[in-house]
Amino acid sequence: MASVARGTAVLRILLLSLYSITVLYPLLWMIRLSLGDLQGMYASPWRIIPDQWNWDNFQSAWKVGQIGTALYNTLFITFISLLLIVAFCYLASYALARMRFAGRGFLMMLFVSTMLLPLQIILIPLYRIDVLFGINNSHLGLILPYIAAGLPISIFLMTAFLRTIPFELEESAAIDGCSRLRLIVSILFPLSRPGLATVVIFQFMNIWNEFPLALTVLNNPDLRTVTLALTSFKGQWGLMDFNKLFAALTITTMPLVLMFILFQRQFISGLTSGALKG
Repeated sequence: MASVARGTAVLRILLLSLYSITVLYPLLWMIRLSLGDLQGMYASPWRIIPDQWNWDNFQSAWKVGQIGTALYNTLFITFISLLLIVAFCYLASYALARMRFAGRGFLMMLFVSTMLLPLQIILIPLYRIDVLFGINNSHLGLILPYIAAGLPISIFLMTAFLRTIPFELEESAAIDGCSRLRLIVSILFPLSRPGLATVVIFQFMNIWNEFPLALTVLNNPDLRTVTLALTSFKGQWGLMDFNKLFAALTITTMPLVLMFILFQRQFISGLTSGALKG
């Protein structure tokens, strides 16, 4: 019995190690290409340790792609979008998970059904709406669609998480004279941090990596996001400056890695808590 358990543990470690290699290798390969040169890339494409450490690629990539401006624009758009997504989805999820009213099931089904609608189908209507309201070629023309696109999955996740919080806690607070507003802000909100962290990570990745809508809405180079800035490394006849491109990719990927490192514990807790009862 002990040998079977030991063998299972070893097998689990081997599988997890193999999975970790498949995840980490592309990241290390990207960093290697950002520090190397084209000759080294073509001579040994599978290596993860560069032949030479060429830090000039990062400096050139920063200037050519105007990465600083793109990072500022993307961080601004992402922060405003996340702030409003978290606020709206938390309040809507509270109503769906903790309150009883007619049509609650229909509203939940409506939110879930909009998750099946791909962005490409509504790309042209979104652009026409932006033009109609005069917000095309502006950050607001991206923020509003990002909020609308991020709310359905966020409400779905948060509703499943809030249902795991015992109703007895809410009843005890009401007996002690706690108002509904104080309950939402002071009691349930701190307990909802794992679910909110899951929403933040999902939406941060979606907004940070979004390309089609940004390409359609933004024409001003001073307003473009990091995904649009990466197109600056395409040369004549479609040729790419791969080393500078991967240097820019390394710079723009670091915020995603940092976000996951900071919220990984809450992220995993939020997923498992929602899965147990959602």
